[in-house]
Amino acid sequence: MALDYALLDVFAGAPFQGTQIPVVMLTGKSMDAQGKTAIASEFQQTETVFIEPDNAASPVSVFTPRGQQLFGAHTILAASYVAYEMGLADDKGTFSSYLLKQNDQQIESFIDKTDNGPGAIQFARVLSPSIDRYTPEIPRLAAALNIDDKHIAFSKYKPMVVSVDKPTLIIPFTKPEHVLAASLNAEHWAGLAGNIYTSEVFLFAPGSITGESDFHGRIISPDLPRDVFPPIGNVMPEFIAYLAEQKETVPGTHTLSVDRGSPDTRKSLLRVEFDKHPGKQLRCRIGGNVVKMGTGSLLVS
Repeated sequence: MALDYALLDVFAGAPFQGTQIPVVMLTGKSMDAQGKTAIASEFQQTETVFIEPDNAASPVSVFTPRGQQLFGAHTILAASYVAYEMGLADDKGTFSSYLLKQNDQQIESFIDKTDNGPGAIQFARVLSPSIDRYTPEIPRLAAALNIDDKHIAFSKYKPMVVSVDKPTLIIPFTKPEHVLAASLNAEHWAGLAGNIYTSEVFLFAPGSITGESDFHGRIISPDLPRDVFPPIGNVMPEFIAYLAEQKETVPGTHTLSVDRGSPDTRKSLLRVEFDKHPGKQLRCRIGGNVVKMGTGSLLVS
């Protein structure tokens, strides 16, 4: 059995940037979770997307070598791009839309139409965050991150645990170069384990490594090697909720961008909008560009 796939660079401003996401097209075919997990293991990318147009209950799914995962920003954009190319998106005139289903949630994406195919892609979400302002003292956090505590911002932003899809400890830094320099100190981090109920840590700083963004962001984890810069799209809902929670964030619509990577690695650029209004749910849009890098077929017996 031959399975067609596309290899995409997501949140990329140019080829060989962003995060690589394979999308496998199961048109007229079906596959169980074990088979999808095996294919994700074959690709060895961060995540692999599967599109099954004939599966009304779950037309899009996401797998890693560990099994099925929830949608994240990267996989939503990747699925939307290929769905547009497959003719599965709804034509709205100047743009197309595509509806993804996840448990009881529906996520709608919007795809710009260009002469060369899909353009910029954006998806909308309504967020219901949970905020925990209790975090360890800054000197303890700094020691756990092998950084001087003066490089963790003291004034406008404070560390905070925010949960939308999963609890994330968000720590503000003063400059992107300090975010890049941070690394986990195993001994000090182990000492914080009893005070923090999440191992997901997002570091950010005002500024840019690409020259195109308002913030630089990085996920750091005990499970990651020192010089790895994983995708940050999955923590954007938490980061948006964090920014909306700040006293300085006035009611209205806010637009910003976040980059990811290092000067010597692949870089991503994510564009974000959110609406903050008293008494109303927090609404956001997350988007960026996708570059199609290649197509092929998997020969699966």
